Amino acid sequence: MAFAALSLTSIGAPASALEKTDCHLRGLPDKAECFSLIRPEDPANPNGKTFNLHAARVPALTPSKAEPLVFLAGGPGQSAIEVGGMVTQALRPLLADRDLVFLEQRGTGDSNGFNCVTDDEDPYADLFAEADLEAMTRACLDAFDGDPQHYNTPNAIDDFAAMVQALGYDKVHVYGGSYGTRAALVFMRAHPQLIRSVILDSMAPVQTVVGPFANHGHRALTLLFDECEANPGCNTTHPQLRDNFWALWARAGEAPIDVTVTHPTTFAPQRLRLDQTKLFHLVINFLYSQQQRQLLPVAIDAAADNNFAPLAGLMAAVSGGQGLYHGLTTNIVCNEDIRRQAPAAEETRTPFGDVSLSMWQRMCEHWPAYRLDDAHFEPVASDLPVLALSGRLDPVTPPAWGEETVASLSNAQHLVADNAAHIVGLKGCGPKLIQAFLRAPGAPLDNADCLAELPGVHFMLNQNNH
Repeated sequence: MAFAALSLTSIGAPASALEKTDCHLRGLPDKAECFSLIRPEDPANPNGKTFNLHAARVPALTPSKAEPLVFLAGGPGQSAIEVGGMVTQALRPLLADRDLVFLEQRGTGDSNGFNCVTDDEDPYADLFAEADLEAMTRACLDAFDGDPQHYNTPNAIDDFAAMVQALGYDKVHVYGGSYGTRAALVFMRAHPQLIRSVILDSMAPVQTVVGPFANHGHRALTLLFDECEANPGCNTTHPQLRDNFWALWARAGEAPIDVTVTHPTTFAPQRLRLDQTKLFHLVINFLYSQQQRQLLPVAIDAAADNNFAPLAGLMAAVSGGQGLYHGLTTNIVCNEDIRRQAPAAEETRTPFGDVSLSMWQRMCEHWPAYRLDDAHFEPVASDLPVLALSGRLDPVTPPAWGEETVASLSNAQHLVADNAAHIVGLKGCGPKLIQAFLRAPGAPLDNADCLAELPGVHFMLNQNNH
């Protein structure tokens, strides 16, 4: 504990600043404990502006001395506390012998949330309007009570370390999903003395550029088309699925397609201008999970027959904020990815062209800049025990990124689930695998082949889910 206290002083947060209240996490009947810790916005100026950093803990079912599992959310821009109830439900077996702790990142949730949509605004406005990115950026920055340059990944990791130590833990297990894997990797490098083991689920290593996902998205969409053609029911019902999609893509590229749809909340008729940017993001978002992938063939073929209602319904489902604090998302992706280096050439060589990359470049054009040291983007090397998980169908963090991640992790085992897309550990036998790993970090997992039992895609063949 002496070492922990010394380290705590070095990251500028006295344990006495911790406040605790009872609380409930969304969708979870269990009582939780919520914590608040005063943190400096600028770590180099500990006497300057501060904000309240938050965390939540779901205690083990019986008092336990086992090291907790702390959860780092994805995005970037997702609040760990806001998804904590859902994650706890998925990882409930772990509560048998350990606490679950949710560390909220600065710029999300109540930790000075950096959002670009206020509660009284229509969260679907971007779906139906042409975006004025400069005006949106100005409004977002004007509304934020903070200095964006300090809302970066390294500062967030030091926040996490301060909270872990303020909670009194000597060591913790860390779970990071998606962007959370990048946060976990930086945590491993910056504060290895606090970590017993790490679960990396759907990896985005620090040396890669995230944001433009045309290449990975094209790969995942091609896998969907291949699966449909190999599935007798899907191939019979949607024999021209691949051609129909690329014809729709070409049509949206010639001119936006005007579609009249029903607003998801007001139910008023609205004009939707379907351009390639909106179509691309619809496809990427619906390739994230098996449950969503199965809906795409019906929507694509209906649009080919000029029935855009199913497609518009899917677009509305992935609009409305998606639980992200978009100011933080934009801040980190622009400064830690898009501006850092040019994406690989293959990012614009797919039929998607530069749609994804150019959208990010337009957004970042008006966003204030900060720069991290080049050392931040070096591959993270560690001998900590690591369980690495990838989904073969993932449209944004493919297994190849998992291999790139574990190449410098000497004590890692990388498992790939054939029938999973984005985030593996919360599905099927994933929680039991995690539980087994936590009980013996670094030991080979005897039941790793259970991931092969995840069911394959069940295509929805018509709008009645038959």
